[in-house]
Amino acid sequence: MKYFFVQKMYLDPSNISYSYTTNYYKSIKALGNIDMVKLSDIAVEITDGTRVKRNYIDHGVKIINVGDFKGGTIYSETIKSIPKDRLKDKDYIRSNDLLITAVGKSGQVTRVTPNLEDYIISSDIIRIRLKQPSEAERLVAYFRSESGQYALEAIKTGQLNRISINDIKELQIPVNYREISLNKDGLIERKKEVYKLYEECVELFEKYVAQEESLFNSPQMVYIKASKIKTDRLDPKYYTYFETGLYKVINSSYNNVTWIPLGKLVEIKKAIRPTMDENQEVNYINISNLDSDLSVITSNEKALYKDLSSRIRYVLNQNEIITAKSGSSTGTENHVTAIVTNRYKNMMASDAFYNIKPIQVNPYYLLFLFKQPIILKQIEAGCTGSYFKTINRNEFEEIRIPRLDDFIELQIVQKMVQYLGYFEEYKM
Repeated sequence: MKYFFVQKMYLDPSNISYSYTTNYYKSIKALGNIDMVKLSDIAVEITDGTRVKRNYIDHGVKIINVGDFKGGTIYSETIKSIPKDRLKDKDYIRSNDLLITAVGKSGQVTRVTPNLEDYIISSDIIRIRLKQPSEAERLVAYFRSESGQYALEAIKTGQLNRISINDIKELQIPVNYREISLNKDGLIERKKEVYKLYEECVELFEKYVAQEESLFNSPQMVYIKASKIKTDRLDPKYYTYFETGLYKVINSSYNNVTWIPLGKLVEIKKAIRPTMDENQEVNYINISNLDSDLSVITSNEKALYKDLSSRIRYVLNQNEIITAKSGSSTGTENHVTAIVTNRYKNMMASDAFYNIKPIQVNPYYLLFLFKQPIILKQIEAGCTGSYFKTINRNEFEEIRIPRLDDFIELQIVQKMVQYLGYFEEYKM
């Protein structure tokens, strides 16, 4: 059992929940005995984004949603547009505003850079405009520090991990946050550079494989001969998928791109529980130990072999891939995939993953692909279930993988090796 002895001075009578108290205590202990100030005291304004109904259009005002936060930055490729009607001047963000996600993957913090000026944000994002805008980067660095993360964790509430505007206003931060964050500046810049590597991979890939939204649109209705209907697949989306642009693209060869079924390029390991000493301590990985945005393993669990869930079955080897085969996020932009690095080799993993051993494809290229809509949409189409989705082995092996020129794939691999190397170096 984990527990803390918390002195009365660290208890807040207005919030005595375990999560708030322990995380607040950790935040204070990480800082030491220093003076604090309310965040609202150093801000001009703290508010959330527009509540205008989101009717997405091709050309309009760019709106940043929670899903556009990737690796500590705003991923511009996923940002959508809405009409300008009914928007107000206060809805637009400015350079050096701080943005904090307030629901779901809440507590992600970034600074508005000049290229994002005059965009707007959704109501699930909190905007902080500082009295001294030039200090924005240092405040971001503090929030990404150990103490800052504990502080944000403390104010999350409910199953949606919601953070309220009022809690942000009342949040205590160090008076000297500038000095605390100084040694983080290089880290922030490095993270931006590394995430840029991934964006370069996408840009290179899309020269050969287009991923326009229109590819993934399904018709509202299709006519099917009774003889073509499978008794184990009575869900309409399974059949409408065959009429999408995506299905046509992955079943043709063009632009020096060849599409190969996944099962011909990899070995999908069987989930067979190994024989082991019942009292041996085992390190293992669940879905929750992966970061879906970054596609990295961020942590692991530990228990005696005899106490493990029966679902902990795989023994992982370096350079293998683990990717979700079931769950509400399977086949969506939050689908989790990661490569097994040296740090996590020989650990075990849940059979909620497929454990993939690449044979005729580079694991880093495969990892990159499992972050792309053109692969994720195939996974989604192969899934059964509406909320808790699962893709069976046969459907999974039939996912078609785009093979590019060897030199192009190598460029993507080299950038992804650098990308993953960064996270290994900083143990993220």
